[in-house]
Amino acid sequence: MASFNHGNIAEFSFSGNDLADWVTNVSTDLQREIKDVRPIGGNAVSKVVGPYAGTISVEMAYDKALDAILAPIFLAATPAAAAFTHGPSGAGGTNRTIAGNALMATYRGHER
Repeated sequence: MASFNHGNIAEFSFSGNDLADWVTNVSTDLQREIKDVRPIGGNAVSKVVGPYAGTISVEMAYDKALDAILAPIFLAATPAAAAFTHGPSGAGGTNRTIAGNALMATYRGHER
């Protein structure tokens, strides 16, 4: 039988900073390009698999310390991709971690 943990036990880091204490939600949307090949000779349609791309949306609680980390990354004169990792907390071969390099497309930092 599978064992389950509460969904709030996870890790998220960006640009070498552990941000898990501020993260309230992470949503991952990965899409792969798949094209149809339609031969004119009456054969069945086949598929050509292409590259994938994705968007990761991260919602965080506002904090001045968090703003001090993220604002300079987003506002850099020459934006650069930064490494990120996201996955369940703890060790184990069944824990899938998503990792890569990402650009910040949107940043909403404000006090309430």
